[in-house]
Amino acid sequence: MKKNKLFRILAVATIFSLLMLAIPATPALAAASITLLPTSGPPGEVITVTGTGFTASTAGYVWFDSDGYGDRDTGEPQRLVTTTTGGDLPAGVTLTVPTEPRGTYYVQADIPSGSTVEASATFTITPEIELDAFSGNVGDTIKVDGYGFNDSATITIYYDGESIGTDYTDGYGTFEDFTLTIPDSTEGTHPVKARDSSGYSPAVNFTVSPEITISPTSGAVGDTITVSGTGFAASSDIIIYFDGDEVDITAGDNDTNSDGSFSDATFIIPDTSRGSHTIKAKDEDNNYDTATFTVAQKITIDPTSGSSGTTVTVTGTGFKANYAITIKYDGTTVATSPTTVTTNPTGYFSATFNVPASMAGTYVVEASDGTNTATANFVSTTDATISQTTTVAAPGHVGMELTITGTGFAPNATVTVTYETTPVTLATVPTDASGNFTAPITIPASVGGAHTITVSDGSISKVFDFVMESSAPPVPLLLLPLVDEKAASETSFEWNPVSDVSPASSPVTYDLQVAADAYFTNILVEKTGLTTPTYTLLEEERLESTSKEEPYYWRVRAVDAASNASDWCYASTFYVGFTFEFTGWVVYVTMALIAVAFFFLGLWLGRRRGIGEFD
Repeated sequence: MKKNKLFRILAVATIFSLLMLAIPATPALAAASITLLPTSGPPGEVITVTGTGFTASTAGYVWFDSDGYGDRDTGEPQRLVTTTTGGDLPAGVTLTVPTEPRGTYYVQADIPSGSTVEASATFTITPEIELDAFSGNVGDTIKVDGYGFNDSATITIYYDGESIGTDYTDGYGTFEDFTLTIPDSTEGTHPVKARDSSGYSPAVNFTVSPEITISPTSGAVGDTITVSGTGFAASSDIIIYFDGDEVDITAGDNDTNSDGSFSDATFIIPDTSRGSHTIKAKDEDNNYDTATFTVAQKITIDPTSGSSGTTVTVTGTGFKANYAITIKYDGTTVATSPTTVTTNPTGYFSATFNVPASMAGTYVVEASDGTNTATANFVSTTDATISQTTTVAAPGHVGMELTITGTGFAPNATVTVTYETTPVTLATVPTDASGNFTAPITIPASVGGAHTITVSDGSISKVFDFVMESSAPPVPLLLLPLVDEKAASETSFEWNPVSDVSPASSPVTYDLQVAADAYFTNILVEKTGLTTPTYTLLEEERLESTSKEEPYYWRVRAVDAASNASDWCYASTFYVGFTFEFTGWVVYVTMALIAVAFFFLGLWLGRRRGIGEFD
């Protein structure tokens, strides 16, 4: 019985103990609670807070506990709410996640206000980046901002998984205004991320679109245009169109690289009208971009330099269609061929004109349709021509008459024509108001070979080459004295005359030599520059008597005005016999002898007369 009573007492005690434990447990099961949606996100995320089990119709606060101390600070996001009659939080309670570093934070509820925290829930701040633009072209710059990263941390920015730079967060886990230049990349979306030591932010896509650039953006028909592009499909053929017509790519890339880029693809602007035209580049996936090219008027001239009288061709494009064109040189309208110049339906024309007389310099060639004007520079050069050129194969000669004409020299100046290195003035003539002149000249005596003729107005010069003939004249033929003929001591020599290419005004001259030996090592008489084919020795040149076995030798050669000498002719011989010359002391001796003879004759006659008288 005692045992049963004891068991009953224990059973009652146990039940009582369980009842005592159950009394406080019931309120705990009914305690307030809150739920967050979402439970994680970046700063700026809006959290919807719902809650139950609070005191009905009671005012209190729900707040984001930034510092984790559980006390509500005025700087923390918070809402003053009044619970429903059922003790729930009213609908639509929201909080905006503050700017804080990444990590886990509490959302707290103290209802009624000022009581201890009745309910809490955790919210995890995760990193996020923002772009100020989500599409564009290669080379664009965009700003990247980041929130919810570790505080005071190094941040690495990635584009397409490749690191492109770093930045640093502040104490709130934030960085701002990182400049991202879009690198070469293909058409389409490309992820941008940021990473701290705890991991990556969610990717934000940037969409790349095709883009082309052209250089230049304006010009004329026939100009070379360079096209480059980015943001196209990778490793794709590129086709370029001008106003919808495909053009030939003459140089540079005609397909894209692995990043969808191509560069320096060139083509020639075809014949077209003035104004705006569309250039289009397209890849194999039909990604394309366009640019506008403006065709303007332009002229080209050929040649771009020359002397007065040069025929110049002027070609123009980009002018008004079917319009009359006026061409001017140095501001003055010039005659053209054809006489009337008119553009075709695309604004093209071609005409020629002759450069007017003018001094050397740069002059403007102008073409105009009355509204649109284009210019080009023509360089007028100094020029002089000689009426006949000479060469080694076709040389000139002494006395040759030539005419030199010049253009582009100084106007109203004096032009001097000189010959040789040591100048011999051949002519001095004036230039006219356009710098033109004409100078007749005669080539003076000079040696055979190369010479120069210089034309100069003191500042502008022109040099001509002149080749003097180098052909020797024929060898003379000896006439008198005859071979081995006895001659007088004052011998007269004669040979046949020879002729040369030089005119009569510059005849051939002769050289004569008389020697005592066949090798002409002992020359007794030497005469040069003889103008006639004869020569008589002077008294002081007379020769001594010789025997026929020891004759004198003589020879002659011809020399023309260009100092070209013939060979010496074959030497001929002659001798000088004994001669008595009744001159000088001989005369006086002879007179004395005659006087003596007469004296003795007189004596003899006198004696004869005396003897006769004695008989």
